[in-house]
Amino acid sequence: MRHSTVKSSQVNLTIIIPALREEKRIGKTLDQLAALLRKDKTLANMNVEVLVVSANSTDKTHSVVLEKKSKFNNLRLLKPGAIVGKGRDVQFGMKRAKGDAVLFMDADLATPLRHVVPFYKTHQKGADVVIATRNLHKHHDNFFRRILSNVGNALFKIASGVWVEDSQCGFKLFSKEASKVCFSKLTIMGWGFDMEVLAIAKANKFAIVTKRINDWKAVPGGVFEVGFLMNAVKSLGELTHIFIRRMRGAYSSNTSLRKRQ
Repeated sequence: MRHSTVKSSQVNLTIIIPALREEKRIGKTLDQLAALLRKDKTLANMNVEVLVVSANSTDKTHSVVLEKKSKFNNLRLLKPGAIVGKGRDVQFGMKRAKGDAVLFMDADLATPLRHVVPFYKTHQKGADVVIATRNLHKHHDNFFRRILSNVGNALFKIASGVWVEDSQCGFKLFSKEASKVCFSKLTIMGWGFDMEVLAIAKANKFAIVTKRINDWKAVPGGVFEVGFLMNAVKSLGELTHIFIRRMRGAYSSNTSLRKRQ
């Protein structure tokens, strides 16, 4: 059954889940999310919409999502078309989100759902962008991957001007204004979109707050593992792209010139 109807028609929070070929995971993920929205005291009194964004594929992701629709007050399946990349799918959802705050998360639940409410409350205290960070030394037991991550993070800081320890964790929340500005200027549609969207947020003086996720877990076959080396090499080119655009002032927006702390 759906959880109780909220009082206001205004959407407080949008949760976006990019789900490409996720037929084996998305059902369980939506079951857990529906339970959270029903049982958590904060979320049960909010108007929350859930957007699953799934590009064209040959698996049963779309049908599984539609089977779970009755468990939610507001669940929509968005179909952006041909497979382009995770960045395009998240951007597609962000542009259609109605929430005052918009959070995107990975379908594999590498970041547990218990962090949804703390992220939302951090936003309510004034944060424009709230991002999850991980202890990559702890999670990378492979020496080569640790080296790549350390080098990548250093290059990211230089290219973007954003000094955070981890830009790639798939759990980030944006205010409505930050979402509109950052994703309207996004040009990287693949793996590196996280890096660019943070560079855009920094260029527009949005308040970025990091929250360490100590219970993050690498999921077998999850989005963090697939094509890691190939994506790491590609990211070098994307970082150059970000640096050049930042130096040219391409990320600044006239709509976000209010003073932020």
